[in-house]
Amino acid sequence: MVLHFLIIWCLSVGAVIYVSLLPQVELPVDFWNADKAYHLTAYAWLSTLAMLSFSVRRTALFFSFSLIILGVLLEIGQLFIPGRSFSFLDIAANSLGVLAGIFVFHQICWWREKNISRN
Repeated sequence: MVLHFLIIWCLSVGAVIYVSLLPQVELPVDFWNADKAYHLTAYAWLSTLAMLSFSVRRTALFFSFSLIILGVLLEIGQLFIPGRSFSFLDIAANSLGVLAGIFVFHQICWWREKNISRN
């Protein structure tokens, strides 16, 4: 376990939960389906941090894929928040973000191995 990544991951998960349960959030940049881009980016960030936080790959994957469940639960929670609504597209964006984060982590590992083997 890498403590500084774990701390950043926990704070980031808390921030996503907080923002997800706020009534009607104003997005800093707004374009068609901007919220989907925010969902994908946030969950990619969380997933990458989860992969970096846990040295045991199985544990890292467990916490990364658990983020999909978190996203579903937050979408259900939004049914009860004024100005918010449940969206299957948000769940899809969250899930793609998790997969993207795992991919990014594997790319980082591949790049590091490639550069280490050169030296």
